[in-house]
Amino acid sequence: MLEIKDVSKSFSKTLFQNISFTIEQGQRLSIMGPSGSGKTTLLRCICGLDSFDSGSINLDGVNIQETPTEKRGIGLIFQKPVLYHHLDVSGNIKLGNKNANVKEILELIQLPGYENRRVDELSGGEAQRLALGRSIVAEPRFLLLDEPFSSLDETLRKKLLQDTIELLEQRKIGSILVTHNHEEAQLFSENSILLGY
Repeated sequence: MLEIKDVSKSFSKTLFQNISFTIEQGQRLSIMGPSGSGKTTLLRCICGLDSFDSGSINLDGVNIQETPTEKRGIGLIFQKPVLYHHLDVSGNIKLGNKNANVKEILELIQLPGYENRRVDELSGGEAQRLALGRSIVAEPRFLLLDEPFSSLDETLRKKLLQDTIELLEQRKIGSILVTHNHEEAQLFSENSILLGY
């Protein structure tokens, strides 16, 4: 279980105060809010790229606030996929886990036969699938998704959202989706948190 308890964060202004929620292994949660409400910052703090001003992050009852990012077991997929252009598709997958069965994961993310493809040859949807595959082979306990579907057209966005949900369910990975899209939030999870409203 991931427990976020009474967390707050400010920069030049207060982004959020005393936010608390829990998410069980395999459960999905959506976070909605206007631009500037701190949604991305909340995710960055949970995975360890930033830190809360106050409050705690507990994983199975253990406070992981001081635990390094790479040891938290929490992955993050950004709005724009972070891919390494000096590596092909297979090389990018293996960054998540050097022992990954690349062929198997490419089947899972519906990119069969793409092992040797250059990442700058991928479409936007294919690039996000690759980012998702790399995150999943790292075997995170929880996966954070920062509006990863927002730049895709509606048909592709719905398809990739549904495929992502199926992958998360298969692997029993808990997940948090940040989105501006009400329909996307409702499709992704039964529960939502609103920031900045």
